Order: sequence, then C-alpha cells, then structure tokens
Amino acid sequence: MNNKFNNMLNDFFANTDAKDEKELDEKLQEFIQKYNAGDIEYENTILDDAYELLEKAENASTKAQAIKYAKEAYDMCPDCFDAILLQVHLEENPLKRWKLLEEGLQFEKERLENEGYFDKDNIGHFYGIFETRPYIRGLLTKAECLILDGKIKQARDVYKEILRLNKNDNAGARYSLMAIYAFLEEEKDMLKLYNKYQEENLEMLFPLFILYYKQGNDDKAKEYLDRINKANPHFKKFFKGTMKENKDIPEGYYSKGDASEVIMYFSKYGFLVITTPTIDYYILEHSKKKK
Repeated sequence: MNNKFNNMLNDFFANTDAKDEKELDEKLQEFIQKYNAGDIEYENTILDDAYELLEKAENASTKAQAIKYAKEAYDMCPDCFDAILLQVHLEENPLKRWKLLEEGLQFEKERLENEGYFDKDNIGHFYGIFETRPYIRGLLTKAECLILDGKIKQARDVYKEILRLNKNDNAGARYSLMAIYAFLEEEKDMLKLYNKYQEENLEMLFPLFILYYKQGNDDKAKEYLDRINKANPHFKKFFKGTMKENKDIPEGYYSKGDASEVIMYFSKYGFLVITTPTIDYYILEHSKKKK
C-alpha cells in the first residue's frame, strides 16, 4: 500500500459511519470501485510527492540516478524514511552505509515519538500501522547489516526490539533470531521463542538441530533432524546432491516444504551454517540409518 492510497483510504473511512463488519466491507468495496474509476477527489500531500519521486528512484535506469532521486525525495520530505533505506541499500561503502542508516533511524524514531506512535497502544503493532512500517524495515536493515559486520549480539538485540514493537512478526524477524540464538548457543531464549510461535518449518527447526548438535546432545539433534526431514523432504536430498530446483518458484522467492526453501535457508543464514563445517557428514550418516 503506497502513501497516497493509504491517505485516500483513511479519508474515505473517516467519513464513513459503518455499524458492523459487513457494512465496513461494503464500504471498502465501494472505495475500491471509486478508486479504480478515478472518482475519488484527493490533493497530494508533500509526502505523496516524495513517494512519487522515490518510485522514480526505484525504477531508475542507473544507480547514480536512483540515489539522486532518493536524496531529492528525502530532502523534499524527511517523513519519507523509505528514501533513506533505498540509499542505504544502494551504498557500497559499509561505513557510509552505517552512518546513513544510524542517523536516519535516530531521526525517524524521534519523529515517531513526537507524533505519539510510541504510545503504549501502538507498541506491538508497528508493522500493522502504515506510518510505522518503514521504521520496522529500517530496524530489519540494521540487523542485517550488523550480521554482515559480524556483530551478532547487537543484531540479536535489534531483532528482539523488532518483536517488541511488532508482536505478530509480519516481517519474519523471529527466524533470524532463532538462527542467532543457535549461533550463540542461547538455548533458554531459543526455546522460549520457538514455543511462542511453534512452527514446523526449516527456519524454526534447523537452528534447534544445530544447537543440540553443537552441545553434543545427539538424541535432541536427531529428533529435530527427523522433524526437518518431515517438514521438508528436500533437505536431505540437498546434502545427497539429488535435490532438483523448482523452476516454478520465481527467483528470490520460496515455498515452505519445497526445494526453494532449502536454497533460501543456506543462502540467507550462512553465518550460522559456517559454524558447523562438517555437518553434512552427520546429516548423511543419520539419513542412512533412517532408510
């Protein structure tokens, strides 16, 4: 949802007196019809203009041009924090990238605090609020940069802050936090996080397998390895060299239980995988016994 669409939707519902969920849904359908027909009167805000400029940056033909438009968008309206995030992703110098991100996050946090978004009623729902969603994206970017810099404990703390601000975790911070807990061998916090969400997928189960493997707890390690193979039968095929890539899944996407999930995991969580360089022998040996 873009800024302009969000504002138009809010303005429309501000003048709506829907009494129940059914009427609310009817009004939503009415809005969509009018929006698609171009029948809703609306005057752009400066933030709308900044986001339109940011869209030009995202579609720019060159990196230099993209940075130019992103800077112009942020100069036009500092509320457009996404313009900072685009510059961060385009910046190759890690020191400049870090400075840009830290200063941007600090300014954005202070702005949101001044506007009341850090009030108790909003804490825990940040990704569900359009205005605070870019801040969550900024924290995710910060955590990812910290991992790239090898600052795992700092990344852990950022992911914990994301989950405090966004309990439903629409952004998937819990998966990275599980991997970090396995990296740091923090069993208590890992089990607490797992028990909160209780998902049977690779991103939740593999860190538990690695944790118990590192601790030398074979019973637990093999238990979670069995659960991994049940959740994704392509996992052991990957180590056997017989896994076939699913060409129906677009590049950059994955499906749980699919070969694409395995590829995603070993690409995204390399910082954890490299801590167990001989894990393939363990997995293959256990797979033989399970034939």
